[in-house]
Amino acid sequence: MKIFRMPLRIEWGKCDAAGITFYPNYFTWFDAATWRMFEEAGISPYELHAKGVNIPIADAHARFARPGLLGDHVVVESHVAEWRDRFFLVRHRMLRDEEPLLEGEELRAWVIAHPEDPRRFKTIAIPAEVIAALS
Repeated sequence: MKIFRMPLRIEWGKCDAAGITFYPNYFTWFDAATWRMFEEAGISPYELHAKGVNIPIADAHARFARPGLLGDHVVVESHVAEWRDRFFLVRHRMLRDEEPLLEGEELRAWVIAHPEDPRRFKTIAIPAEVIAALS
């Protein structure tokens, strides 16, 4: 299992007036970590999109242990925890000095535009080379 790491600093614009991270920002960071994971594995999300492939989120959640605070230097660790035929589960963990702040998951689908309705998606099988690059 490959673990990908994305360091970041919690800036003022990501916090409430008390200097505590506003919770939706964690999901923004999870999303960024997933895209970074793909890029570091040699798979360009931009090229996927240009080819008509998208990886939208079907489900997401987080379990909070401690607050992220203004100025904290943290690391998001991410990996694919489970492969399904047309979906994959990404697990994220945010650490401050190796202390866990939260854990979360994103269930993502591998999709193309639906051939009969471009406003909808159609799930397709995840290519073996993608699974190999991220595993």
